Amino acid sequence: MKLNLALSAIALLSQALLPEGHLFSSCTEGSSGGKVDNLLIVRADKASLTTSEKLAISTYSGYLARTSPQLALVTKPEDEIWLNTISETTTDSNNLDDVLSKIPCDQCTYVLCEIGSNSTSAGISFASASKNPVIVATSDEVVTVLEAHGITMNMNLTDTFDDAFWALDQSDLVFSNHVSILQNVNNPVPLSDLSVKCGALNWWGEGDCEKDPQLPSLPARALNLLTPADSVVLGWGGGDDPEWDCVHASTSYGSFGMIATDQAINAGVLNIDAESVGLTPQKRKPAAPQDPDESPKHTISFVMSDGDNVQWILNDWSAETGNNGWWSSEDRGKVKMGWTLSPSLGSLAPTVLTAILDGATENDQIIAGPSGAAYAFVNDFPDDATFDAFSAETSYLMDMAGMRIVNVLNDEGWAESTKNLLEQDNIDGVFLYEYNGYSELEGAISFVNNKPVVGGRFNLWSPNFYNVTTLVTALAELPNLTDITSSDGYTVIPVHAWSHNVTDIVEAAQLLEEDGRFDIVLPEELLRRVAENVIQ
Repeated sequence: MKLNLALSAIALLSQALLPEGHLFSSCTEGSSGGKVDNLLIVRADKASLTTSEKLAISTYSGYLARTSPQLALVTKPEDEIWLNTISETTTDSNNLDDVLSKIPCDQCTYVLCEIGSNSTSAGISFASASKNPVIVATSDEVVTVLEAHGITMNMNLTDTFDDAFWALDQSDLVFSNHVSILQNVNNPVPLSDLSVKCGALNWWGEGDCEKDPQLPSLPARALNLLTPADSVVLGWGGGDDPEWDCVHASTSYGSFGMIATDQAINAGVLNIDAESVGLTPQKRKPAAPQDPDESPKHTISFVMSDGDNVQWILNDWSAETGNNGWWSSEDRGKVKMGWTLSPSLGSLAPTVLTAILDGATENDQIIAGPSGAAYAFVNDFPDDATFDAFSAETSYLMDMAGMRIVNVLNDEGWAESTKNLLEQDNIDGVFLYEYNGYSELEGAISFVNNKPVVGGRFNLWSPNFYNVTTLVTALAELPNLTDITSSDGYTVIPVHAWSHNVTDIVEAAQLLEEDGRFDIVLPEELLRRVAENVIQ
């Protein structure tokens, strides 16, 4: 291993345990605030940039964002949509050389790694733990540009190709106790800026959180760095079932769970102080009741799935795709429906959250996506104290977003498992899904702490469950469907985001309206009717 400086001589970022705070408060601690007057954006959507060049730019961007956002990447139109929420003006750049000319870095050094190997995680982790700016270099071309600007090599980590534990084994490297980044080494650019900004460990190995036979202790060592009941894991895993394995592992170890962000570009840039942009918890009163029809009808609420998937929110969810889209669909607003959304956006990317809330129509209602502050199996928390802390953080973040319902996705879906969440004053109820199939509870309704817990009944999810035609048929054939005193009179329909969109919901709603026995309402209205009419 080649060293320009001994590890003991490198100024390392001290990450002392913070007093009890909120998600990502450790990342914005010491920053200068919120929005900026100008942002230098590198037009990777127009210029031909290699992954190596984008990684170098992103890691430098993360260092700059510790103080204030100055530099960002635009790889597609959606990136620019969100960047415009934090900066009044932008200046274009086309490559790393131009970036370093416009934002020189006299203190910079670089760490040499190899993309697609564990050395990538090691290099990003090294840059994260360093107080001084360290740019991650993974190609001769990037090294040439850096050295032309007087930036010298700090460390060569290419010989850590097979060592997934390198960063964890360096006693002088101190990482955040509050944020951990699980990111595929073959796709290292997303989250690299946030990793550096937050001082977070960046890890992968084989990406298997539970069943990694070659690296059995990597997930345990990485997750054990985190402070229980005050931490979160970002990214996504690999292996046979990354969703179940990584959500289960992160929850079981006592963090708040996972936030799916493995394709999130500029997360560190968008991570500004929420209060600086006026986003603070505000106790929103429940929406005004909707006048029911004179004759009893079956109450239905459609709820779009996967809003907890923040990388999707920052990408395709907001893409300008017309009638085939989700939030940008031309059909949005025609029918009352619910949208799951991660309340963590209030702390992770507050201007993104405010832009979404400002763009909602009167027929859109945002509810907390699985399972609150992060995607957690709440029945897997190691103890009640952790679940209580998760519930309090969920409540805080939901207040910031004006949410009053939380969608819980559990690996075992019993209603009583949500009791800690329902002890929060501003959480009116839960839409409860089972991990295997969402609607395994078949519309069951329970009351926990005198608040409704409503299971999904039918999935609009093709080809596994129902399409528009078969869904409408199944609803029409329900027995006692207008009995408003029992669960028979109410249906929550999880809409599978990967197989159905807003246009499909509009089509289903029109067919149900033609039937005459159904009333399509917002999620809060369905919950209000359940609380008012269903016999406990």
